[in-house]
Amino acid sequence: MTENSDSRLSDTGDDRVEATGKPVYRALRLCTNYRAGYTLPSCGARGAKEVAEELQRQWPERNLPFDLETVHCMGKCHIGPTMKLIPGGPFILGAQTKEDVTRILDLLETGDADRAAEEYAEPKPL
Repeated sequence: MTENSDSRLSDTGDDRVEATGKPVYRALRLCTNYRAGYTLPSCGARGAKEVAEELQRQWPERNLPFDLETVHCMGKCHIGPTMKLIPGGPFILGAQTKEDVTRILDLLETGDADRAAEEYAEPKPL
């Protein structure tokens, strides 16, 4: 077995899990896609540009151990803006306001990605 150079990681060989059992994420991805002709629902049409601007504004003052990335699509256009922690993390859906962004970053900064995903979850089917 090789020694982990990052003491936050477990010795199980899984570089996605801290010794505490919490996942280690590489990035928070945000979809900023607009769909064809602006007639179909999309993250872009649902406010992703404004969410991206607020994330970029607040990101430098946060102590987050992963990167912020914008991407083209994650397949949840109708309930976006869509964010996802990678690898293997939860979706965080529907943030629309500066307050939403602040709340999500507060939770992520304290390591509570699951709570962020619960508060910003997929809507329940009707």
